[in-house]
Amino acid sequence: MKLPLSAGSPDTAPELAKPSLPTTWLILHALFCATSMAVGFRFSRLVVFLLFLPTPPMNPAAHLVSLVTPPLTLASSNATATITTTTTTTTTVTTTTTVAETEAFANAHHQVHHGPVFVGRHAIRVRKWPHPDPTELLKAHHILAAVQNAQRSSSRRGSGPPRPVIAVTPTITSALQAPSLMSLAHTLRLVDGPLMWIVVEPGQRTDAVAALLSSSTLEFLHLAGPVDAPTAHLRMHALREIRKHRMDGVVVFADENGIFRTELFDEAQKVQSVGAVPVGVLGEDEGTKESFLQAPACDAAGKLVGYHVSEETLLPAERSDMLLSSRLEWAGFVLHARVLWEGAAERPEWVRDLGTVDGAAHLESPLALVTDAGRVEPLAGCGQAALAWSLRSDALREIKFPHEWKFDAPLVNAASRQLGVANTEDGH
Repeated sequence: MKLPLSAGSPDTAPELAKPSLPTTWLILHALFCATSMAVGFRFSRLVVFLLFLPTPPMNPAAHLVSLVTPPLTLASSNATATITTTTTTTTTVTTTTTVAETEAFANAHHQVHHGPVFVGRHAIRVRKWPHPDPTELLKAHHILAAVQNAQRSSSRRGSGPPRPVIAVTPTITSALQAPSLMSLAHTLRLVDGPLMWIVVEPGQRTDAVAALLSSSTLEFLHLAGPVDAPTAHLRMHALREIRKHRMDGVVVFADENGIFRTELFDEAQKVQSVGAVPVGVLGEDEGTKESFLQAPACDAAGKLVGYHVSEETLLPAERSDMLLSSRLEWAGFVLHARVLWEGAAERPEWVRDLGTVDGAAHLESPLALVTDAGRVEPLAGCGQAALAWSLRSDALREIKFPHEWKFDAPLVNAASRQLGVANTEDGH
């Protein structure tokens, strides 16, 4: 008979050693690390946080106060409020707390300063919103608006500060002179960068135009051209003034009967000498009604080949002396002011000197300033969309209306008296 083996017998099979706590922790940590690499965040810390987070003792009274509507504040600080809530169908719990304790709890809740908020591994600060100082908030909005406007303007015209804009406007006394100039002044106020508005009148400077220019808040130059001079000669008089004072910038021909987009002035910043932009023609011309887009025409390589002078007619660039060139609108051309200077190095050989243009008979055409119409720079994508609109109609100058659209006070009083007499007669 075999005796049972004792515990100390050498033939006893050894028991498996239980893994210690550090070994188990390392195994779990390695498992959690592998899981973290798969899901992308610290999974082990999350599990440990959920497992070993100590649960703070709960105050039943405070818990009840937080679940119900806060009591009304009474006039006395030691007044009491009774809050009753039913937790089950058979048990009713009544809690009595003072108003002072409730106010202290609310103040403590509002005075808690939260720690930093972590976004990934980076901590960010939490600020009150909106800003407590409305003045600083308004300054911030102004700064943001200025930066956004500068970014939009620079993207339209290219990098660098804008060159000054010189807007040339010939004007003749008519029924719509004042409202047309006022509308043009509102457009010129939207131009980004410095601007000089040159307004030329025939014979003498009138008080009505002078008062309008003074109220426009724009920098202007009010000139008096030759007596009974047509619009073309008034425009040339302004160009000679630019040449005389050697004004620098880009020249835009802003006639009073035109409508202009602000993109026109951005495209003018790109001109190197003389450029052409698309302009829409509206109204009547020589007894015919027509509305079309007058623009430079380009080939596939983007090189200028001619000008659209009507919806059906294309004026070739090499035949700029044709009679059709007189139908081109000045609003569709922009100039670099230095090409008008006498002896300027920026003036190319194909741009005429103003002294030779004075006696020309074709001043109605903007191509009178150049000898080679094929050298003009096509701008604005070579006529993709109109940047200005020109109204061709002479009938508007014959409109008659009361002075400044005002009725004198005696006329109003007379009408009131007549109305009173009529009412009296009806009463009798």
